[in-house]
Amino acid sequence: MPTSTRAPLPSFAGSRARLLCGLLWLAAWLAPWPVAAQALPAASVPVAPAAAGVAPIPVGAILARADEDQGLVDRARQLLAAPDPTPALARDLERIAAAVDGKQRAGGGVAMADLPVMRLESLGRHWRFDERRFDAWQARAQRSLAPYGEQLAQLAQRRMAWAATRAEGLLDNLPAVLAARVQGMLDAVDATEAALSTALDQQVALHQRASELKARIQAGSAATEAAIDEIDRRLLRRDVPPLWVQWPALGTPGQALDQAERSLGIETRFAEDYQADGSSNVQALRLLELLLLPLVLWLTWRSRPAARPGDQHVERALRRPFSTWLLLSMLAVLVLEPDAPLLVAEAALLIALVPVLRLLPSGVLQALGSWPYVAVGLYLADRVGGVLSASPGLYRLYLLALTLLALGLTWQMQRAIARMAAAPGAPNAPSARLRQAGHRAGWVVLVLLGVSAACNIGGNVTLAETLTSGVIDSGYFALMLYAAVAASLGLVQALLRQPEFARRRAVQQHAPQLLAACRRVLLLAAALGWLAYTMERLRVLRPAQQIGAAVLDVGVEVGEVSIHLGDVLVFALAVWLAWWAARGVRGLLREELHEHARLPRGVGNSIATLSYYGVLVLGFLVALSAAGFKVSQLTLVFGALGVGIGFGLQNVVNHFVSGLVLMFERPIQPGDIVDAAGISGSVREIGLRATTIRTFEGADVVMPNGLLLGGNLVNWTLFDRSRRIEVPVGVAYGADPAQVLALLVETARGTPGVASEPAPVAVMTGYGDSALNCSLRVWTRDVNDWVTVRSAVLVRVLAALEAAGVAIPFPQREVRLLGAAPAAADSVPGAAPGAGPA
Repeated sequence: MPTSTRAPLPSFAGSRARLLCGLLWLAAWLAPWPVAAQALPAASVPVAPAAAGVAPIPVGAILARADEDQGLVDRARQLLAAPDPTPALARDLERIAAAVDGKQRAGGGVAMADLPVMRLESLGRHWRFDERRFDAWQARAQRSLAPYGEQLAQLAQRRMAWAATRAEGLLDNLPAVLAARVQGMLDAVDATEAALSTALDQQVALHQRASELKARIQAGSAATEAAIDEIDRRLLRRDVPPLWVQWPALGTPGQALDQAERSLGIETRFAEDYQADGSSNVQALRLLELLLLPLVLWLTWRSRPAARPGDQHVERALRRPFSTWLLLSMLAVLVLEPDAPLLVAEAALLIALVPVLRLLPSGVLQALGSWPYVAVGLYLADRVGGVLSASPGLYRLYLLALTLLALGLTWQMQRAIARMAAAPGAPNAPSARLRQAGHRAGWVVLVLLGVSAACNIGGNVTLAETLTSGVIDSGYFALMLYAAVAASLGLVQALLRQPEFARRRAVQQHAPQLLAACRRVLLLAAALGWLAYTMERLRVLRPAQQIGAAVLDVGVEVGEVSIHLGDVLVFALAVWLAWWAARGVRGLLREELHEHARLPRGVGNSIATLSYYGVLVLGFLVALSAAGFKVSQLTLVFGALGVGIGFGLQNVVNHFVSGLVLMFERPIQPGDIVDAAGISGSVREIGLRATTIRTFEGADVVMPNGLLLGGNLVNWTLFDRSRRIEVPVGVAYGADPAQVLALLVETARGTPGVASEPAPVAVMTGYGDSALNCSLRVWTRDVNDWVTVRSAVLVRVLAALEAAGVAIPFPQREVRLLGAAPAAADSVPGAAPGAGPA
């Protein structure tokens, strides 16, 4: 065997040491990510073979291992041949860093606590946006860079195995061809490791910059949150000396304008980055805006010829379609993008100014007078004052002037509303209620504005700004929501009037209820939105959220099972919503699928019922997920349920299975007349466990489905609603049977409610003790009327027989007294000749 002349395996010096350090650094970077933690285990970090304890490769597996490692090298080369993701990731990271640098430079050395609260709120949104962008970048970097670490770790692990094999001397006695094959593979590993090492150096440098940027973002976000918390804490403390002690320094307007310009520049870049980011909420908003405008225009075009007088909501919403679209779109911006740049939110509120005034119902303007215009004007004045917030003294005086102006105007509005209420005439009830609510709200506004003016004069400018801006903003937002609710109701009402919807059975029968439900939902949503916005503007939302989070976090933890108050409330709310949704789906399907011509009998009811239980089950699972439960945690519950079924719930399961049989086989449906288990009546509802039957006496019987299918089930209306009625008739001996049968048939044909097809039939059934027994058989089309029809037939038959002189025998009794002489029985009037004693 010739001695191998191959060069010894390179040591871990030089480039190997750099590669080892890079792997360790990359492992530390990817450690928080689950995918990287799985792809880069601790055993894959390249260390000395002796320390790693890697077993050598058996001699018989050397060739197969060489081929396998060559495939690994080829995959690594393909990875290196692909475009390097590092430059693109570096550019994205630099864009995030530029936004962070811009915010820090715009501070201009001003302490965070000295900035206006609106500016701090905008900074908080900006930092949260940067955090989301960085998290998205980090996830993208993990997906792009993880393969490099995986390939590098696998190559290092394979090299350790070959080093252990070399240390055992297993490679010294290989044939020349096999030795050359192994050496070529090892050379390829060396070259690939060197190339991966170069890429790893760039990734490590990128990781360093990313770590520094993440620390800056976290520090900026924490500083902003701390400044906002400090402002909330000092709401009840004096900020500056009172006006009677020291007049505020006005400063120069130029400084305020420069600061406002810098802030506007940052907000503009923030808005551009936010729109370019293209989050799911932004895409949903754009889709909503694109779909809403054609819908409003279509309703306007279709509804104008059929416009009805008196519908103010429909009239205003359709006469001003672009205002309707603009108002609802701007409101959607506030709802779907709660973390959007403050510039976007303020722009949405400003754009909605004109649509709000154009879409307010005339009843609001009649009830409140010029108050809506005053509220809009004060809102504009408050937004203009925001430009002066960089000059504390000038802004304080402007705020005081605005507060006093709002006080005076509100007082005038209160007097005007009082005069309108006292004017002769009987206003309609809605206007009176709205005027009364506005009058009460005006007194609250007067009190808050008075407190704000006193705080401004006394030196608590922070509380004064919070009260004045909060009152003005909440008043304008209330108008915006009221106009949006009115426009939405107009669109819904116009939509229900379209022929495509108006011909629906559910709309025809329940249109007022649907409109009332929509009105309640919209008003509830508007009230909750206004409450949240007002609390946020008055600086009480954050403390309320903190207190609420602390209360909802109260719970019990036992092992791996934890139950908190918040989870219970979320579960209850989700189940309640699922129950209402299931009821709505069932009712809608029952109305729409009732007596559908293309569906077999009973399919509509089965679909509605199964959909009801399907929505309930789905809602229950969603409620469990929302409450924090996992499906794996339910295995114990399902196991206990299985044991319960095996021991004591067989009957319950039987009822549920029978309910499924009723749903799919459909032997009965609501409205059928049935006889089951000794109960006769009409089927009212078919559930999954039991069926409700209303008896003819008016009682509702809840019959388990297992009992319903366990015996004979008689359905009088399975295929049609016809029913045969049999009326027994007895005539005296001596009557002509043919004449009697013809008379019976003729009488039945003239009775109302008797079907002509099948035709009435009269037959002679036998010879009785005192009469010839006949039977009159007739049909009625409606099974519900069979008792009435039978009664009418009996009455008419009796009258017809009497008119024809046919006697109807009746029983007689002969009473004999013991000890008395027998006497001849007196003849009984009307007795048939030859009739024997009964």
